[in-house]
Amino acid sequence: MQKKPNWLLIIGLSLGGLCLLGCVAVVALFLFSTSKDQASLDKSSLATGVSAPDFELTALNGGTVRLSGYRGHPVLLSISTTWCPDCRSEAPILENIHKAHPELAVLSVDSGERSMTVQNFVQAFGITYPVLLDTDGKVSNLYQIMYIPTNLFIDKDGIIQAKIVETVTPQLMDKFLPQIGITP
Repeated sequence: MQKKPNWLLIIGLSLGGLCLLGCVAVVALFLFSTSKDQASLDKSSLATGVSAPDFELTALNGGTVRLSGYRGHPVLLSISTTWCPDCRSEAPILENIHKAHPELAVLSVDSGERSMTVQNFVQAFGITYPVLLDTDGKVSNLYQIMYIPTNLFIDKDGIIQAKIVETVTPQLMDKFLPQIGITP
């Protein structure tokens, strides 16, 4: 007596294998498209050596801040969000720099979040530097931000001298701050 093939089992295993193959392909595509190689990091945000475009945003405290209001002072402009793990780890580093260098304007631009979410983040991390609300992503678009956090080092003349488009460390900050006249 010949055994009949179990078509339901064969079809199920085939569909399961195709599904698994599709998942592997999607994950590989995701990893490939989001990998931050040096070429894509260099293209993220405006190039160094160009004027930082002026913008006006509402600060978390309700005031209005214009970047051009800081002309004559070096600026560390951090574009971030509260949900980003690297942004969360850089917040204390930026706070330490803000406290250690009163001659440096540290500005954080929070991209696309509600003020209450940002307020909770600021309180949790004890942030005292100005946090600006880019609720519609206008500044992120103006600065061509592809990855967060992005930190731009702007000299007293308003020229972007350096940028960090990766996880911030105190060592990286010490490397780039001198490019805008700040001695670590």
